[in-house]
Amino acid sequence: MFSDMEKRVLNIIDDNRDEIVKYLQSMINYKTVTPLDGEGAGSDDFIRHQEMISQTLAETGFNVESWDIDPKELKPFPGAYINPERKLEKMPVVVGTLKGTGNGKSLILNGHYDVVPEGIPENWTHDPFGGEVDTGRIFGRGACDMKGGIAAMIQAAKYIKKAGIKTVGDIIMQVVPDEEATSMGTLSCCQRGYTADAAIIPEPTNLDILLAVRGNLSGLITVHGRAGHGDVNQPHWQEGGAVNAITKAAKVIMALEELNNEWRDRPDMKHKYLDPAIITPTIIHGGSWSVSVPEKVEIEFTSDFLPGYDKLQQEIEDKLAALANTDSWMKQHPPELEAGIMYGAETDENELIVKCTFDAISAVNKTPDFIGWGTLSDAIHLVNYLNIPTISIGPDSKTAHEAEEFITVDDLIKTTKTLALVIMRWCGTN
Repeated sequence: MFSDMEKRVLNIIDDNRDEIVKYLQSMINYKTVTPLDGEGAGSDDFIRHQEMISQTLAETGFNVESWDIDPKELKPFPGAYINPERKLEKMPVVVGTLKGTGNGKSLILNGHYDVVPEGIPENWTHDPFGGEVDTGRIFGRGACDMKGGIAAMIQAAKYIKKAGIKTVGDIIMQVVPDEEATSMGTLSCCQRGYTADAAIIPEPTNLDILLAVRGNLSGLITVHGRAGHGDVNQPHWQEGGAVNAITKAAKVIMALEELNNEWRDRPDMKHKYLDPAIITPTIIHGGSWSVSVPEKVEIEFTSDFLPGYDKLQQEIEDKLAALANTDSWMKQHPPELEAGIMYGAETDENELIVKCTFDAISAVNKTPDFIGWGTLSDAIHLVNYLNIPTISIGPDSKTAHEAEEFITVDDLIKTTKTLALVIMRWCGTN
């Protein structure tokens, strides 16, 4: 099952469990919460987090490069959403490259260090940024999503070196910001020229193999009305009467639900690992005064679709146009759609990196399942922009984005061992 060399690395990882835990605790201590648009950029915590990562990579022998992303300098690419106005200063990217000894296969290990907000403090019994260890669990925002995975991939490389082993192929470590918002961190790495024969993102998957993620279309539907006094009976709009944008927006929402029902049963929306497309209204803004007929409603929405499907926006636009044709006011004042799209991604289960990872997980933990996610990850750029097979493996995901987020110590160590095996087996060793 394991070679003598592999046993040596796995034993070293076991001997250094406490050090691996402490490293993750240090990462959690940095409050690297993804800022909302308009909130400004990062903070000193982002910078210090990446300084720690850079130091560890350098000490392990990696050549390290770090930079801040300027979204205005990113090159447009179909399906790679770019927000040129987003502020990403003080949110550095760190990439480390460890050259192999020969012409072996190269591997990217990519992880995002930004985390979602901690939410309501009273819902936590542990400090969200304390990294406390309790009953075999490490608590904190980002513990499983996905600083645990980053700690595992970096420590795996560290202990391979500590065992005196050199890989034949190159190892490229990417620690990036803003996955929880735009994925421009990984896109920046792609456009900077970093590539490899395969990639692994240690997102939390319960040590199953994530092969496919849905793409996302999100944006705004603006529904128009006509203002008037809310306490006055209004004549028909063609006679100058007010038109309630809220009641028109209700028709739009029902039309979107009809799309969901249609997509649920359509043969072209069936996928081995993914649910059909979905569109979900998430935020509604409408009205300005309690006795005024609202003249505008804005519906924010998110919509997810299968990899490779490129007609979703057209379908939504067609649905809104069909609705408008049933309503005399909306026919002349149709709803307006603004949206940005991010492609989905899929890696074939017969790719060699999948086989290599399947065997490594089976040796360390269990026989893994192949899975898909309804939401996207940074795999979208590695697959679509670089055209390299990309999968995700990592710890249990059940507390991701929740209060009391945690990773078990056992999951952290299993993920570290698995990634160490994959690195050695994929890149080859001398």
